[in-house]
Order: sequence, then C-alpha cells, then structure tokens
Amino acid sequence: MTTLTGDEAATDRTADGSPNIGGNIGRRKIGLRLALTALVLATVTVTSLAVHLSWSYTARENVSDVVGQLNKQVVDSVHHEVRGVLNDAWAMQEAVRSIFFQGAIKVDDEGKREFVFLALLRSQPSLSWISLGFPNGDFFGSHKVSDTEIDMVAVRRDKKKQPEQRVDYYKPDVGDILFLNREIQPGNYDATAQPWYSRAVAENGPGWNHSSHYPTSDRQSFSTSTPLIIDNHIVAVINVVIESARLSEFLHSVTVGKTGTVVILDSAGRVVAAADPAAVEQQQAGSMPALAGLGRANPLFNVVEQELRRDDFDLASLTAARQRRVTGADGIDYFVTFAPLRFDNWVVATVIPASDFLTTIERNAQILLAGLAVLTALMAIVAIIVANSLITSPLLRVVGQLRHIESFHLDGITRVPSAMRELDDLSTAMTQMARGLASFQKYMPTALVRTLVSRGVEARPGGREQELTVLFIDITGFTGLSERLGDNVVPVLTEYLELTSHAILSEHGTIDKFIGDAVMAFWGAPVPSERHAVEACAAALECQRRMRGQRDAAERDGRDPLYIRIGINTGTMLVGNIGSSERLNYTVIGDPVNVASRLEAINKRYGTEILIGEDTRRAARDAVIVRRVDRVAVYGRLHGVAIFELLAMAEEGTAPSWVAPYEQGLDAYSERNWPAAIAFFEEAVHLRGADRPAEIFIARCREFLVAPPPESWTPLTILDEK
Repeated sequence: MTTLTGDEAATDRTADGSPNIGGNIGRRKIGLRLALTALVLATVTVTSLAVHLSWSYTARENVSDVVGQLNKQVVDSVHHEVRGVLNDAWAMQEAVRSIFFQGAIKVDDEGKREFVFLALLRSQPSLSWISLGFPNGDFFGSHKVSDTEIDMVAVRRDKKKQPEQRVDYYKPDVGDILFLNREIQPGNYDATAQPWYSRAVAENGPGWNHSSHYPTSDRQSFSTSTPLIIDNHIVAVINVVIESARLSEFLHSVTVGKTGTVVILDSAGRVVAAADPAAVEQQQAGSMPALAGLGRANPLFNVVEQELRRDDFDLASLTAARQRRVTGADGIDYFVTFAPLRFDNWVVATVIPASDFLTTIERNAQILLAGLAVLTALMAIVAIIVANSLITSPLLRVVGQLRHIESFHLDGITRVPSAMRELDDLSTAMTQMARGLASFQKYMPTALVRTLVSRGVEARPGGREQELTVLFIDITGFTGLSERLGDNVVPVLTEYLELTSHAILSEHGTIDKFIGDAVMAFWGAPVPSERHAVEACAAALECQRRMRGQRDAAERDGRDPLYIRIGINTGTMLVGNIGSSERLNYTVIGDPVNVASRLEAINKRYGTEILIGEDTRRAARDAVIVRRVDRVAVYGRLHGVAIFELLAMAEEGTAPSWVAPYEQGLDAYSERNWPAAIAFFEEAVHLRGADRPAEIFIARCREFLVAPPPESWTPLTILDEK
C-alpha cells in the first residue's frame, strides 16, 4: 500500500481546492477550512451560551460557598464574643482570688469586700454575679440586676437564730454608686449545696458550671468557680457568673445575611442563647428557651429543629462545620449551618433564606447575557481569521504523519513544527507515541506496557532481584464447570477475569498473566511500593468481595456462581523482562512465586479462601487481620512455613471472637497438650458455626491421644502434593 508523506498529505486537495483529508480513496469530504469555520462559529456560540447557563447554575449552586464564608464570619464573631466573656470571667475570678490570697483584704472584712465587689462588677459589663460561698453554707455576692441596679446579697447562719438573707440595693451613677435601701428576711440558701461550690471543692481547682440558682435570682446562667485556699485550707469558693441572656442580646445584634438568624445550642440540642427577644425574656425569667417555642414567632428556628430531628445528625459528634441546603415546612429553601464553638460542646447554628442571595444573581445573569452576546460576535470574527491562518496548514501536515502511525510505519514519523504551541506539542507527542508503539509491539498486557514506557524501561531481556509480593487466583471446580458448559464457559471466564483484574488494578497491582482460569499478579514493580504486601492483601479481599457480588447476581439470573481461592506470598524474587529479543514477558520468577502458587492450592485442604505466607504477614504488619492456620512444608520444599488466613484489613474492624481460641488451640497443639487443644478448637467451631481448620486439628489431636507421636515430633504438616 502506498502512503503519503506529510507534505503530500498537506497538498492533497479536492477539485474545488479544499483539502481532501480522506485522500483519493472514497467519496469527497467537506473541506477543512469550511469545517473549521463552522466549528469555530458553533463553538463560540455554544461556549457563550454554556458560559451563561453554567454561570447562572454555578452561581446558584455556589451560593453555599458564600453562605459558608458568611457563616464563618458569624461563627468567628460569636466565638470571639464568647471567648471575650469567658476571659473576663476568668480574669475577674483570678483578680478576686489574688486580692484575698495576698491579704489585701481579709475574707471576713465585709465592708471592704463589698466595696471591691461593687467596683469589679461595674468594670465588667458582661458579668452578672461575683460571689463567695463559705464552708458553713454562708453566701456573699454582688449581683448586677440591670444597668440601673446592683444588689449586694448576703446569707448568714448563726447558731442562735435562723439563717437570714440581707439584700442591699444600689444604683450606679456617674463616678459613684448610690445606696437605695436594705431588706432583711429569712433565707435558706446553702452555698455548699450548689453545683458550683461542690465542683470547685471536689476538683480543687477552677472550672465551668451550669447553675442558675442564686439567693435572689434564678436566671439561666453559667459560671466559673475556684476554691480560695489560704494556709492550705479552703476558706471560700469564688464564683463568677455570666447570664445566658447576655449572649442572646449579643446574638440579636449579629447580622446573618439579610433576614437570617443565629442560635447557640448545647450538645443535646437545647438552646443556650438565641437571637430573639423572647429568648432573653425567658432566660431572665429562669427558663430555658425551646426551639419550638421560639419558632412560633420566627419560623427560622423551626428549620433548625427540623434538622436536629434528622436520624443521621448528632450534635454531640460534630467536629467541623456542616452546611446543608434544605426546604422548610413552609416550602422555602434555607441554608442551615452547624459549627462547633470549642467551648463546652456548644454549637452555633445559623439559618439564612436562600432568597437573600438568589435575587442578586438573577439580575446579574441578565446583564451577563447581554454582554456575552456582544462578546460572542467579536470573538467569532477574530477566531475564524486566526484559526484559518494558524491551524489549517500545520494540521493537514499532522494528518499525513498520523497516516504513518496508522500503518505502523513508525520510522517515517518526523516532527512538524508549528507556531501554535498546541500543534507543536501534538507533533512532539506523536514522535513520543511512535517510540512507545515500537515497545508496545513486544509487550503484553497493555497496561504494563504503558507503565514500562512511562518509566523508560527498555524492551530487552534482563531483570534484578527485588522484594515483591505475588498473588495467584484460581476458580474452585473450574475443570468440571468448563466440561459442563463447553463453549459457554467463555463469557463466564471473561466476567471472572474482568472482576479480578479491576480489583488488582484498583490496588496498583501488575497483572502478569492469565493461565486458563488462573490469574497471576504481583506488587512492587515496575512501580516501587513500600506497601506491596498490604496492597496485595487489599486486592485479594476486594476480589472476594466482587466475586460475592457475582454469586448474588448469578443466583438471581440462574447463572453459575463462581468461587475462588487465593494464595499470596512475599519474598525476594527475580523481576524483569524474561524471553527473547522478539517476544518478552515482564514477569517474576523464584521460590516465593512457587510458594504463592502452592498456598492457593492449599486453600482446598483447609477450606479457606485466602492464604498468605509468613513473609507477607510480616511485611503487612498490623494493616491486616489474620488468623494463624498451620505450619506446613509445601510440595518441593523441605523447610516449614507458617501460613495465615487473611480475614480483613485492620481498618475494617477487629478480629472475630473465634480467632483467639483457635490460635490458643494451635499453641496447645504445639505443646502436645491434646485435650486442651481439642477444647480450644471446639470452642472456635462453636463460636464460628463451622471451621474446617479447627475440625482438621481436632481429628489430629484425637489420633495423637490414641497413638502419641514420637518425642522428635514437631508441629509441621508435610504436604506431598502440589
């Protein structure tokens, strides 16, 4: 057959002067320039339309990114506020402790104590109580009721009379504080019975409390308390209180989109603070707001409650921000975000109606459409001129080069330079492809050839020793199956090979060859891998998983279910190009390869599916879950090797309960303790239901009970068949 050179192909034209890409054979084709012009026009038009549609779609879909950024700002703002309030409380607690500890004021000096508490409380607007609880149950504290009232509260116990509660009312003024009046009445408040007191004493250190009960107030709050230790004795417990309404008032001032809202929840989904006046009123009244109650006035809270009722959502396990677009009961779309607050398992939840963002997007989409129409016309004109002058001529020469590749005349490939970087790169890629195809003619399978070519492995005989892992797979009962199905066994075999091949390739394995129904693969070459044993084990388990799917489908469709056995072994073997200069096979050879093949066959004796050698077990370390099966001397080897049944990858769980008694049975068997070994093996059978290896050892032990082995006996099974 006559082929065209690159220049001849570039000058081959039809009667009307347009390029004849198909050559002189067959009917005439449309000219390249005409096709290119039409393509450019269509491409620009479609591209413009696609830009408009994709922008509109992406803008709508990516609103979640904008919402995510907004929510991050909200969460950061809330976190900053909460952290600021907490720091104020910690600082106040430490200041009070230092004053008493350093002896600046005596703990029992009520006058100075009252003056200091009033001054400190006025200096920290975010705090509600500064108080002391004494070991006898007495209480002394300063309470900021509002911006215009501060109460000094004292509960005292006297052995001669009932405890009394004294409340002094003060009114803050500019640069001063005015005393209003005093009330004295019986009081039964016991400081030592309060959670904030008992926690500080029990832990002998500072910490946070959830306690809302105080002598003159039951407002929802949380506090930090710490023992005041002087001369190694706890003389009092300092307690600094923050009312939850303070956080609700802050949340009410936070802007969340145009019409969104924000709420702080604890790990159980209860409201800690909410951006709603009703929440402030309820917290000041001493009750904890409920989402359902808040939702009657603001339906946004109902959306939060709707998400909390989802079965797949647990606030307690939330470790990162979670954002979802949901449809509320009112049919409106909302963006709901939950983010951990990094304090006491609190979570910040925000709700923003999607319409807050989509209105602007729709208006911008109309502006974009008009701009794209004008831009499309200009781009089409410029693109047609440039494409015809820069693409057509070099592209036709490239066509000529491609014909050389099509006919596998690879020696005729020459590089076609072009001012266009893409065409120049294409020509360079063709020359590289020609070299790759030359190597490809000597290799199978294709995937292996691609790997070798990409790594620059030259196609010539040779190899080197390397530690690798090799795997053999075989179909159980394939001989009988092939005799029964005849020619119909081909699709069955094809399905099996595709399933196992995909599993091997998914774990970066190299498929060596197919030997009838047997598959041989290895890991660690040509691409090096330190995890070759782990990857081989993962591939074996994946093969079994896919074959279970095949059996399920086969049972439904009335086809033949397939069962496979797998052997895996690791060791130093020869890997490289084995063969002649005309025909090569990239493969592995050596004793570890033979052992892997024997392990595949040994599965039949022990009723197992996947057996691995001790070197594979050692290389895989804790990445796999196995059970020790036996120690055998495989056919053709004098020395024994420990074999293991591969059960699962470690990341999938833990070893089944029956593994431990089985391996205890092996230890007892090795120690010639036949009754104990039988008991352990029977326990393994009982736990698993049926276990062929355990049944084999039970039979051996019973034989040894009747006819004990000689003193030179070792726990090694000699296999005299392949």
